[in-house]
Amino acid sequence: MLADQLPVLGIILGDHAGSSPEMAAKAILATKGAYIPVLTGNLERFRISCQCVEGADKLEIRPLEGRPTEGGANTVYFCDVPAGPDIHFSTVTKDSGRLQYDCMVRMMELERAGIVDGFSMAPITKAGFHAAGLNFSSEFEVYKDYYGTEKCASVIKCDNIFRSTVVGHCAFREIADRLTSDGIVDTAHALLDIMEIFLGRDNCRIAVAALNPHAGEDGLFGNEEATIIQPAIDRLLAEGDRVIGPCPADTVFLKARSGEVGGVVFLYHDQGNIAMKSCFFGDGVLIYTGVPANIVSVGHGPAYGKAGKGTADPKNMISSMEVLRELVMKKKT
Repeated sequence: MLADQLPVLGIILGDHAGSSPEMAAKAILATKGAYIPVLTGNLERFRISCQCVEGADKLEIRPLEGRPTEGGANTVYFCDVPAGPDIHFSTVTKDSGRLQYDCMVRMMELERAGIVDGFSMAPITKAGFHAAGLNFSSEFEVYKDYYGTEKCASVIKCDNIFRSTVVGHCAFREIADRLTSDGIVDTAHALLDIMEIFLGRDNCRIAVAALNPHAGEDGLFGNEEATIIQPAIDRLLAEGDRVIGPCPADTVFLKARSGEVGGVVFLYHDQGNIAMKSCFFGDGVLIYTGVPANIVSVGHGPAYGKAGKGTADPKNMISSMEVLRELVMKKKT
């Protein structure tokens, strides 16, 4: 592929107090010229992190001046974001939290301006937002706020298995009250739309998990299956979608692993995470939905215990860039 045809993909360096810049550097070293990387982060802190990354001295760092058209192995374009002085490895501070937020905003500005075709986010620390006095509990709120959308959620891709979640971060006792038929239908639509990009619509079949043990046992253990979940499934079937359920949550992921379905709608955060992380910890890539941009991220944190040591595993960061590249290229065709 000619350099001017290569996708230009961004990487937000995330929490500079963690191993995130190291993982990003390792991911770039693994690209072999498959895309043109653009980083938003603090250049001084990036260089400090790169001191412990084998081969990072081979990186050719160029200042970002408009949309890059020239690529090559180990070539990276850098948008330097100012940082406060109080940033140290393995420590959450006001300055580290502010920097990770400013890096996110700068990358979204580049995406909106057409400088990058999409971007991935290296791990952040949610506590950093609070340390910086920012009223965000996660990146979802940041993306929602910047793009002015009603909702930002995600589909997690691991190989050719996809999953999404209806109810996100909340106290466990609030889950049933937040669960609605509309929410299940909307989540299924977002899941199917992402699956279609990678698999084609004819290959999209999903399962919807149950909420209660044994899918409620005909009301013995609760009636949410009959009053909330089944009506949502009936609506999806009436639309022509290929969907089964409500499936007992303890076995529904086996249907995805066996190939009976390609995607699963889980009803709440840990219901999906426990299943997927037990099988594929560190391999899942988040694809964000509800925002008008190609955005992905890794499925783990910034590995504070390994920061500055060069030992953080970049596998998930590399996978996120491969998924992003595939997402961008498929949307272009």
